Amino acid sequence: MIYLFLALLSYACTYYLVGLLIRGQLADVAEGLRHRPDAPTPGEYLRTVKAHARRAHRQYTLMAGSVLAILVCLLASWFR
Repeated sequence: MIYLFLALLSYACTYYLVGLLIRGQLADVAEGLRHRPDAPTPGEYLRTVKAHARRAHRQYTLMAGSVLAILVCLLASWFR
């Protein structure tokens, strides 16, 4: 049961951190678009990339969360 809890905790932490990173990068790009006259408005850009960002968030969370869950479970089994 402890391994299930550790795996879920790993995925939850990874989901939160990946979300912060992706939202931060999108905000930086949208802010940079304000200084370019030929670029779309930040709102248009964010609506356009919302589906891609959601998919990237899910994929990176699964990838990094799996690695973190494996490492944490191995570490827990080593100390147990």
